[in-house]
Amino acid sequence: EMAKNQGDIMYFAPNQSADYGSAEKQIQKSRNKQLRELFPDGFGIHHAGMLRQDRNLVESCFSRGHIKVLVCTATLAWGVNLPAHAVIIKGTQIYDAKRGSFVDLGILDVMQIFGRAGRPQFDKFGEGTIITAHDK
Repeated sequence: EMAKNQGDIMYFAPNQSADYGSAEKQIQKSRNKQLRELFPDGFGIHHAGMLRQDRNLVESCFSRGHIKVLVCTATLAWGVNLPAHAVIIKGTQIYDAKRGSFVDLGILDVMQIFGRAGRPQFDKFGEGTIITAHDK
């Protein structure tokens, strides 16, 4: 909303390559309302609560530049090889089902997630940002 209101939405515009129309049609067939609403502006979401076919579609669209900003859970950053220019970690705690509580994200996990930013074959550099509580 802020980008739209300030006239900066063009920074997030998806790549209008030859296969964009096909991707848009696939997204519009999704039962995920948020995905359908976000996609035209170059935004996407990815989390375990989504249908597998929607997650695959989002991953494909992000890798082809149809999605410029992907908001996802740490699971995507750990397990899927999707390079990005910038990675932002919002919050440094994750839920540990075995302990039944939240635990701090380890430094190796942070490095793994930030490793998605600035892959040499795609970018000259990458950016990583952590947003967390002051006491962390």
